[in-house]
Amino acid sequence: MVTLDSSISFLIYITAVSSAAAGITEAVKSVVPFLSVDYEPHDDEKQEDHHLAGRLTNYKKFTNLSVSVCSASVIFALLGLDPAKILTQSGSAAVDSPWSLDIMAWGIVAVFGSPFFHSILKILEGLRMNMDNNTFTPKPVQKVSSTKK
Repeated sequence: MVTLDSSISFLIYITAVSSAAAGITEAVKSVVPFLSVDYEPHDDEKQEDHHLAGRLTNYKKFTNLSVSVCSASVIFALLGLDPAKILTQSGSAAVDSPWSLDIMAWGIVAVFGSPFFHSILKILEGLRMNMDNNTFTPKPVQKVSSTKK
């Protein structure tokens, strides 16, 4: 069963792995010069230069995403926890074969869904804080009158 606490745990886990994968990607970019260079056409007049710059930029973006997805998948496998079991609280979250395809697929989910999961995490944390405080603060009210005193 999915609860508020299990949802928050799931989102924290996904967001943490995504942040770690982003850190690994930045480390790889600092070592591999191809991944950190912005490509611009040498001659603005030549169409071929624009095509080459666009192609190199697309290669760079694809390689960066591939490094990020692979590193997130490896992190999930090394941790050996299934995010779906964390969310549903169905027994132990530890898996028998962490290098299976279903665990590795969470790398794709973590990299491409990270901004969405981060936003949902902030909303749920705010909801939990609001529920824990259990206090209702009404909006301030100010009485007004059209007559001058």
